[in-house]
Amino acid sequence: MALKIISTSDGSHSIYNGEIRETYHSVHGSINESNHVYINSGLKYFLDKENKKKVAVLEIGFGTGLNFLLLNNYINKTEQKVYYYTIEPYPLPEEILKKLNHVSILGNKTKDIFKTIHKSEEKNIRIGENIIFKKSRVCLEEISLENNSFDIIFFDAFAPSKQPDIWSLQNLSKVYGSMKKNAVLVTYCSSSKFKRSLTDIGYDIEVLSGPVGKKEMVRATKR
Repeated sequence: MALKIISTSDGSHSIYNGEIRETYHSVHGSINESNHVYINSGLKYFLDKENKKKVAVLEIGFGTGLNFLLLNNYINKTEQKVYYYTIEPYPLPEEILKKLNHVSILGNKTKDIFKTIHKSEEKNIRIGENIIFKKSRVCLEEISLENNSFDIIFFDAFAPSKQPDIWSLQNLSKVYGSMKKNAVLVTYCSSSKFKRSLTDIGYDIEVLSGPVGKKEMVRATKR
């Protein structure tokens, strides 16, 4: 892969993948985008709405690990317990990871966590007192997801125009089956085809204001 680190508008790094001509995050701000879409519209929204002491999160597209780092920082301010399972078939090389500035922005306490989450694979590990983390090096098409397992889905794959298979009706149906009642899926994507697929499967859809530089995002709920 032709990978290049870029700086985004909020000062945080992202990565440009020259092979598919796509960035890992919004050029208008990596941290701003992840906070808006996945933490505020997903994690925080669900925790405020549902009275649960333990929640399970599934992330599709681990990438730089930024979503997890932000979740970890948020959870450390609460007594919430989290099981976090993520898949990433194409992990980033160490020479790229060590140049990212996410840790310097989010705080030195995330330094060891950043190393741990990128080195770990295929086993549950404890992150601090409140989080159990697991990462698998597989594609969404390859895994079996247990029904009624997850409360929150971070769907953070590359755009449908770049990797359409990930956003297929079959994959979105698999994710739907893995979600508990009232679970939510959040993503930066708001394409018409994607929204139609969610509706056809049975999700309730909300089209929300997007992060800086993007008009819309989607939050979908399993009723």
